[in-house]
Amino acid sequence: MKDRHGNPVPLTKRLDVPPLWLAGTLAVQYALARFLPLVRFEVPGGGVIVLAGLGLIFWSGLHFRRARTPIHPRRKPTTLITDGPFAFSRNPIYLGMALVAAGWAVHLGALSALLGVPAFMALVRTRFIAGEEIHIDRALGPEWRAYAARTRRWL
Repeated sequence: MKDRHGNPVPLTKRLDVPPLWLAGTLAVQYALARFLPLVRFEVPGGGVIVLAGLGLIFWSGLHFRRARTPIHPRRKPTTLITDGPFAFSRNPIYLGMALVAAGWAVHLGALSALLGVPAFMALVRTRFIAGEEIHIDRALGPEWRAYAARTRRWL
């Protein structure tokens, strides 16, 4: 894989993508639930929350495809998507991932696993969203700023 200047992209950079961070979060949640549960609980519906998160991710991905703009967080956006799930969240894919983590924590039934949800949200906010918003602002300017002013980051 090469960057926009034709230079090879290091493997560590190629692997620094949100789905892998989510997978790591899910693994940490499992370990916490198994070895340090803090408080155990039984609440049904974890699977439904996971499915809702996956559905939101898929729905958002369809909007990226329809708009023909890159979904990868480090690619330059070509179009501002404001309809569908983007009408209520600037980051519905990350929101969907957070729902997957929340559903997994509910399924695991451990308070410590729930701590992974805000940790994941903080991680993607600092590692991906902050930079993405700078790139979008540079690429789309006033249109982006108006959208960001009226649409919340998460919900």
